[in-house]
Amino acid sequence: MCGITGFFSFKNKVDTNKYYKAHLKISHRGPDDEGFIYKNSQNKIESLIGDDTVEELQSTKEYLYTKEASSLICGHRRLSIIDLTSHGHQPIYFEDLYLVYNGEIYNYIELRDELKELGYIFETDSDTEVFLKAYHCWGIEAFNKFNGMWASAIYNKKEDTLLLTRDRFGIKPLYYSFSDNNFIFGSEIKFVASFMEELFANEQMVYEYLRFNYLDHSKQTLFKDIFQLEPNSYMIFSKKGIETKHYWKLGEKKDIDKKQIESYLNHSIELRMRSDVEVGSLLSGGIDSSTILGIINNKKYSDKFQTFSAVFNEKAFSEKQYIDKFEAKNLTLQKHFIYPNVNELIENIDEIIYTQEEPFRSLAVFSQHEIYKYIHQRTNVTVLLNGQGADEIFTGYTGYYYTYLLELLRRFDLKSFKREFKAFQKNRNLSTLLLIKQLIIHLITTFVQSPDKYKIFNKKFKQIQKRSKYKDLLKENLWQSLTFSALREYLRYEDRNSMKFSLESRLPFLDFTLVESAFSLDDSYKIRDGLSKVVLREIAEGKIPQETLDRKDKMGFVSPQEEWQKTILKEEFDKTFKEIAKEGIFKFINHQQIDDIYNRYRANNFNDWAFIWRIYCLYRWKKVWSIRD
Repeated sequence: MCGITGFFSFKNKVDTNKYYKAHLKISHRGPDDEGFIYKNSQNKIESLIGDDTVEELQSTKEYLYTKEASSLICGHRRLSIIDLTSHGHQPIYFEDLYLVYNGEIYNYIELRDELKELGYIFETDSDTEVFLKAYHCWGIEAFNKFNGMWASAIYNKKEDTLLLTRDRFGIKPLYYSFSDNNFIFGSEIKFVASFMEELFANEQMVYEYLRFNYLDHSKQTLFKDIFQLEPNSYMIFSKKGIETKHYWKLGEKKDIDKKQIESYLNHSIELRMRSDVEVGSLLSGGIDSSTILGIINNKKYSDKFQTFSAVFNEKAFSEKQYIDKFEAKNLTLQKHFIYPNVNELIENIDEIIYTQEEPFRSLAVFSQHEIYKYIHQRTNVTVLLNGQGADEIFTGYTGYYYTYLLELLRRFDLKSFKREFKAFQKNRNLSTLLLIKQLIIHLITTFVQSPDKYKIFNKKFKQIQKRSKYKDLLKENLWQSLTFSALREYLRYEDRNSMKFSLESRLPFLDFTLVESAFSLDDSYKIRDGLSKVVLREIAEGKIPQETLDRKDKMGFVSPQEEWQKTILKEEFDKTFKEIAKEGIFKFINHQQIDDIYNRYRANNFNDWAFIWRIYCLYRWKKVWSIRD
C-alpha cells in the first residue's frame, strides 16, 4: 500500500526540486520508504532516492533533487505490508519494464507459483515483483488475473510508453492531467495540482454535485483539467497520444447458490488476511462487518483481533448496543469505541476537506476520519478490513426494496409483488397509502430526471448520461451503485481517510469473484419476505448475534448531522452562509437564492439539510484549495 507520482513528456522537462516537493505532499501514503526512476540526458534510466529512502540504500544511490531536469520521473512512497525488507523497495524493473505500484494483489502467491512454472525467477517475497512479471508474461490480460486493488504505472523503455492502470472497482485512486505536452499523474490530486499555476472549478461537476449529489462518478473531477483514470481501465501514453480502454467485463456464473457465495466470501477474507503486519477490522452493528468478523472467528485465521467502531452519545445514531453483543470464541477480541467529537470537526474541517480533496456528501466522512486517527495514534494495527461494497452487491439500502417491487410489477409477477409488498409494509411499519406513494416517487425518479427545485444556477448544464446494462431493474440499480454512484465516492473517502494515517483498508466484499457471483444470483436471494441481503443473512447464521441478524434498519457510517447543523454547528454555518451572501461562491451560482434558502432553513421552513451541507462544503472547498472563479 503506497502512493505513486509521475511526470512524462516528449517535449519538455520537469525541475527535480519542484517534482520532489510535490511528491512529498503524499508522503503520508508511504512513510517507510521512497524511490524514483529518472531518465538522464543520455536517455538512460537511473534509480534514485529521497530523504526517506531506507537507510541501507542511502549510500548506494543519488538523490533525485540533486539531478538536472528530466523528461521522465516516476516516484513511489511505501507503506510496508508484504515483505517488510528493503526487497520491497520501488520502483522495480524487469528487462525494459519499470513499475511504480500502489495496492495489494492478494493472490500473488498463486500467481507467483504459476509464473515459476513458466520459467520466471523471483528475488523477493513481494507482490510488487509478481505484478510486474505477470504483466511481462501476459500483458494486459494480467490485470484480469489479479485479485486485489491497485493503481500503477509501467514505463516501457523499449517502446517509450507509459501505461497506467487501476483496479476493477476503483478502490485505489489515480489522477492525471495532460497540458502543454506534459503528462502528470499521482495517487492524489495534491500532487497533480502542484504543477498548475491556478486552480479552477469544473463547473459541470459542481452542478452535478449540488443538483444530484453525484461525486466520483466519471473521469472528471471538481478541478478543471484534472481527471481520474476510471476503474477497470488502462491508459497508454505514447507519441501517438493517449489511449484508454477497459480490460474487464462483469461476467455472470451459472448455478450460483448460497454455498458457493459463502465459499467465495471465505476465500476473499482468507486472502485479505495475508499480511506481515497486524490486521484489525472496522465493526459496526450491521450485518456486513459483523459477518466478516464472524467468519474470521469461525475459521480461526487469527488468535487475537482488534475492532474499531464509531459510536455516539445520541442513542438514535449509535450501534453500540449491537456491537456489545458480539462475542468471539476463537479470538482474543479487543473492541475499541470511538466517539467523534463535533467540536473537533469545527476546528479541523478545512484539514479534512484538504485530505478528501473534493467535497463530500455528509459527515460520515468525519466519523471514519476519527476512527482511522485513533487507530494510528493508539494501536499497532496497520491493515483494516471493512464491509464496504456489501450494500451494492447484496442490497443494503431502502431504495432497493422499491426497485424490487417495481421489477416484480414489470414481470407481471403479481403474486410475489403482493407478498413482498405486505412483508415490507409490516417490517417498516408503513401504511398502504405511504408505501404506494413511495413506490410512485421511486418509479418517477428511476425513469425521469428530477426537476431543479432550488433554481440556484445562472446557466444551463449538460444532462447526465448513464450507461445501462440490465433489463432487470434491481440488477441495474445495483450495477449503477457499483459503477456510477455512490460506491466510487465512498471508496475515495475510505482511501483518503485511511492513507492520511498510513493505514491500509481492505474490502472483502469487493473481491471480483464474489461480485460476479452475487450478480449471478436471482433477485430472490437478495430480497425476500421484506428483508434485504437474504443470502448474506443465511451465511451469517450462527456466526453473528441474532439481534444483528434480525435487524431491518440500515445505518452504516452515520452521524447526528441533521441535529448538529441546527445546534453545535449553527454558529459556524451562520458565519459561512453570511460570507456566501456577501461574496458568493461561483458566478454561475445565484448566491441571493442561496441566502434565501438558508434563511428559510434557519426558520425551519426548509428541511433539506443535506443540500445545506453541500453548499457549505463546496464553499469551504473553494477556500481551502484557493479555487479561482
